[in-house]
Amino acid sequence: MSEIPVFDLQRAVAQVARDVQQQWLSLTERTAFVGGAEVEAFEQSFADYLSTAGCVGVANGTDALELAIRALDLQPGDEVIVPSYTFIATAAAICLAGGQPVFADVESKTLNLDANDLRHRITSRTVGVIGVHLYGRPFLVDAIVAICRQHGLWLIEDAAQAHGARWHGGSVGSFGQLATWSFYPSKNLGCFGDGGAVTGNDTELLNRVRLLANHGRTAHYEHSEVGRNSRLDALQAAVLNCRLPGLEADNERRRAIAATYRLVLSQVGDLKIPEDHREALPVYHQMTVLTSRRDDLRDHLSERGIGTAIHYPRALHLQSAFAPSGQPASELPVAEAAGEQVLCLPMFPQLTDAEVETVCEAIVDFFG
Repeated sequence: MSEIPVFDLQRAVAQVARDVQQQWLSLTERTAFVGGAEVEAFEQSFADYLSTAGCVGVANGTDALELAIRALDLQPGDEVIVPSYTFIATAAAICLAGGQPVFADVESKTLNLDANDLRHRITSRTVGVIGVHLYGRPFLVDAIVAICRQHGLWLIEDAAQAHGARWHGGSVGSFGQLATWSFYPSKNLGCFGDGGAVTGNDTELLNRVRLLANHGRTAHYEHSEVGRNSRLDALQAAVLNCRLPGLEADNERRRAIAATYRLVLSQVGDLKIPEDHREALPVYHQMTVLTSRRDDLRDHLSERGIGTAIHYPRALHLQSAFAPSGQPASELPVAEAAGEQVLCLPMFPQLTDAEVETVCEAIVDFFG
């Protein structure tokens, strides 16, 4: 392991280990592993935290996306517009639900979905948009919501990296028809395995998500449609119940770390740091910089014992999995350039000020 890792799960686990052990002991004594009070408590607490009408816990973030898309009644061949610069699950879920992802470019300043490019991708077959709050930094919510309303499109917020982020004071995950979440261990709000959720303010849609996540079951051995088995188990819900109360403090620490990075690195070499909209309160799931010397900088930091990561080196429209989409390989220049230049620096709430200073000093030294 690097002396300064890009992310340290052991430090995060240590903060809640005792509480989690007590909760898990209780669950094992009761053999209450599926559903039950812990899951119900988390669903209510997370919905309250977001000020949404409800929350449906599911097995993982990818399931959350697919179930949300299916709940919105996607039909075979329907088009859904997504940013090309994001994790594959955002687009793959559309394919799994029977639709066609249409890739849009991202803003050069923020790396989030470009509202102007989005407009040009809308066709008679377009039914919806999935916007991604990439790296924990909200996309341009007002503009994209307005476009969706103008064209009669639904909006799903992919908030897998944005637990606690806000736009105009409102929680992300409360603006679209539905929002999807991942609780993978490295997330701002992570469990100790896989977990996910769908949130929103339309209780009928949420009920449909819950139905689809439980084999389309209306009563014991009665099924109104073909669903699937996608459940947030009680062990992971217990972890989330232990971690949710500390989320605000963790996010505040992330913002403080990001502020130091911005202060020290804003005029260094050709380094660029994605901007945040004035209306946004980010939560910095990743601390991302861009430089034409990305690979050399990464090697330099590795030699200093500093871990880094690259999320994401290849835009989705260039992935062979989506070759049938038919979009020319050079059509989304910002997404392509980002994949070649992006580097994620150490970022987690337990990172010390001294460690952040060491990272900054090493970067300044690299650029001379």
